[in-house]
Amino acid sequence: MRRIVFALLVILVISPSAWAQEYKSGGFVRSLTLEGGPIASHHFQASENNFHQRHTLGIVKLGTRDYGTWGVYVLSPNSVEDTSIGVGYVFSPYVVPLGPTELELTGALGAVTGYQNYPVPLLAGEARLRLFESGPWNAGVAMAALPYITDDDVTGDTVFGIVATTPFLSIRYRFE
Repeated sequence: MRRIVFALLVILVISPSAWAQEYKSGGFVRSLTLEGGPIASHHFQASENNFHQRHTLGIVKLGTRDYGTWGVYVLSPNSVEDTSIGVGYVFSPYVVPLGPTELELTGALGAVTGYQNYPVPLLAGEARLRLFESGPWNAGVAMAALPYITDDDVTGDTVFGIVATTPFLSIRYRFE
């Protein structure tokens, strides 16, 4: 899984330079964001949990000119020892200026596999701190948090929780 994520990152980081000239003249794509790496997660819930907490995460976000930003997410293994693939709409960021940098707060809504025998709703929040910018490129670190509902293994009660990740790398190329 790590090799696949690394190969996708290499291909997608090199590709924007080749595509840039075509899209600068008013093409469909506005930006391409690649995020991920090895992460840890922690589940905050009222009862005990025994979820897997070490993962490899890969995210590709495609910002379009007319249809918003869309993301594809891969997490392996997920908290229940399976691979998750999610697709969702990423809302426009709320940007907080922080002197020479900025903090972007975004949310995503979609569907994700790997938890049931069918896709389940995906609701996620992300904070991205831009650390470097040069021309159309910028890079930073991001963290995500997702609410969830699960059944307690001991009592059988339905439990609400929030899972949060450690920081991961985020690279963006703007075609504008």
